[in-house]
Amino acid sequence: MKSNLFILCLLVFCHTIYAQEKIKFGTVPIEDLKMSVYTNDTTAAAVVLYEDCDLRYQVVNSSFNLKTTYMVRIKVLKPGGLDWADISIPFYSSQSGGRSERITGIAGFTYNMEDGKTEKIKLSKDYIFEEKTSENYRRMKIAFQNVKVGSIFELKYEKHSPIYGYIDDYIFQRSIPVRYSKYTVSIPEYFNYKNRESGYEKITSTVKPSNTVLIFPEGTLRCNSTETTHIANNLPALKEDNYVWNKNDYISKITYDITGVVVPGVIHENFSTNWQNIDATLMDDQSFGRQLKLSNLMKDELSSAIKDITSPKEKIEAILHLVKQKIQWNDNNVLYIDNVKKAIKDGVGSSAEMNAALLSLLRDAGFNAYPVVLSLRNRGRIFSMYPSLKSLNYFIVGVDIDGEKSYLDASYKYGGIDLVSPDCMVQEARCIYFDRPGNWVDIHEIGRNIVVTTIQVAFNEEGKLSGTMEQKMNGIPCAIYRYRVDKQKSVEDYIQEIENKRNITVSDLQQGEPKGVDVTETYTFEINDITLGGDYIYINSLIFPEMKENPFKEETRKLPVEYPYPFDSYIIVKFTIPEGYAIEELPSNERIFFDEKKSITYTYLGQKIENQINATQRFNMKRTLYSSLEYEVLRDFWTKVSSKNNEQLILKKNPQ
Repeated sequence: MKSNLFILCLLVFCHTIYAQEKIKFGTVPIEDLKMSVYTNDTTAAAVVLYEDCDLRYQVVNSSFNLKTTYMVRIKVLKPGGLDWADISIPFYSSQSGGRSERITGIAGFTYNMEDGKTEKIKLSKDYIFEEKTSENYRRMKIAFQNVKVGSIFELKYEKHSPIYGYIDDYIFQRSIPVRYSKYTVSIPEYFNYKNRESGYEKITSTVKPSNTVLIFPEGTLRCNSTETTHIANNLPALKEDNYVWNKNDYISKITYDITGVVVPGVIHENFSTNWQNIDATLMDDQSFGRQLKLSNLMKDELSSAIKDITSPKEKIEAILHLVKQKIQWNDNNVLYIDNVKKAIKDGVGSSAEMNAALLSLLRDAGFNAYPVVLSLRNRGRIFSMYPSLKSLNYFIVGVDIDGEKSYLDASYKYGGIDLVSPDCMVQEARCIYFDRPGNWVDIHEIGRNIVVTTIQVAFNEEGKLSGTMEQKMNGIPCAIYRYRVDKQKSVEDYIQEIENKRNITVSDLQQGEPKGVDVTETYTFEINDITLGGDYIYINSLIFPEMKENPFKEETRKLPVEYPYPFDSYIIVKFTIPEGYAIEELPSNERIFFDEKKSITYTYLGQKIENQINATQRFNMKRTLYSSLEYEVLRDFWTKVSSKNNEQLILKKNPQ
């Protein structure tokens, strides 16, 4: 019986694979058209039914060329899936007369069910157009017509690339489910390459020998090839996650790295590189290193800005302030520098031009400053074991202060020494020096990010619980606060936001001026829903607890948990017990540790001193990255913390 069941399952599996491989462009199965819900994910707004990509080498104009044939079929299930019918295909288009890519053979159909019959609409050329996106890149824009909930649309095209040393990553997973995806790569024996798989979903790969015919003007070359087929079935949607820096770091994909090509007597090229070569390439680049070597860009202004300042840190802060005054950021986050002198003259520039000016001024002032290149969090991680210039997209400034490295970003409006945007706080960044080999640094835990909240509270003459709040913020919390203040439409709107969040009435708000990377805010408040009276009074001893809910509710998790930055939070409450009342119940003291290294600690201390209750909470997070294997412990830790934050102080009225 078990044997028969196994054979039956095997037949069903083989039929499924066979059916997927026999998909024919221009014809859709009626059962897919009738589908109204994707059973593997009933919340899905759309699903990729079928995807097939085939990449092969050929010869064009005596040179190797990459030919990619691509087809995709998507089902729209909900209104939110309609956006998938607008497709963009990016491609390289050299503006200097160099080699450019081409997109050809675009074809597509939209399928709808009308009166029980299949309606097939051909993609019109009127809905296909090309547009420029940057200096050397263009894209084909394709808009499928007559797409609605229930529609299926499919697309195919070919991409021809003369840049044969570079193969795009193939992304299997998307923000919608993928039922079936196949990627076939055929590489002639003359190419040296390696591939690697990443992500959390299973990809099945098979390798087989094949033959390739390469037609050169001098004659036909027949050679052996390696054909690798990668198949993924029933991939879940990879959705945005508040506790992941960039979901694309964990998406299921295949990467091919071509390290060289050798055809005896015809061609010999080496594409392999290392980080030392990349350092040298950047520092010799007219749009990077050569502009970083400029000096005396603002000689008089610099002299005036640091006059009479002796402290190295204060000098650096003054120079940073000068750059921010002279150049306004134009919202462009880039690696390469267009024209730093022009940016100073015009008073506006990119992140690269602002940081280039900062670096130059620091060096003019006698500091050892250097570029620190990286990939922003929102653009994906760098993997240092795979040297790649294209993985870099940003740089900040490193500077040595009393023998220690510190980091600056002139384009970050609220930044300071060791206060850069969380988007720059990555685990792998590379310092490139002017006089010695570069090295890797970890800057994802730099700086001190502290919030200290002090609350004094008592019942007033009207029997309402009222008091004062003082909040001191350092580091990124200071930057976030300054951003909120800048974005507020009015002080009244800001106060209203606080009142709505905490159900209080606010008065005497004082928004302090930032001092470096520190700022303090104070206000007086009255709590609306706690009044004196009755035999019992229930109060949260922390007054405004911030950790009342566990953010991790799922039983399991595939992705790691990534917090934006390490931080330290204190809440100090001094509560005066009203006359005629006594403590019935006071939350117990507690210390909770995430692990033996105390990478996260939570402490609650409460005590009565005469007629006052002092409650103190400290939450300290030293580490920001936690693997999926640690998830259960992390979830349990937060369960305990949130439970503690919900405990009540109970006061009982004394008998008469």
